[in-house]
Amino acid sequence: MIDSKEIKELREKLGATQSEFAKALGISFSTVSRWESGLAEPDDTQEEQLVALKQLLENKEIAVDSRKMKKMLSLMGIGGVIATAAIAGFTISNPLGAAISSLVKGSATGKLMDLFKKSKI
Repeated sequence: MIDSKEIKELREKLGATQSEFAKALGISFSTVSRWESGLAEPDDTQEEQLVALKQLLENKEIAVDSRKMKKMLSLMGIGGVIATAAIAGFTISNPLGAAISSLVKGSATGKLMDLFKKSKI
């Protein structure tokens, strides 16, 4: 479980305001504010996203430029950043990261990249 202090530290590590962080997560500013003050908690999906982002930022193999990460979050949202990390080969060990990694790396049912094949005309 990610607590209010960790959420605030995660947002601050990115150099994002509560509004910017909320936008990246697809939620309201007031939700982030309530999380950080301990008045509310993320739901299961939101928590998976936050934990995956935290793991990504703590990964010693990645040199994180907080300005670039903040920009990526604002452009692609948290799911896009996690998917990009998985495509780049970084393992994220929570359910969301595992699901994205399995799509990217493939399985018996195919790969994520197979979804975007050019049509043959």
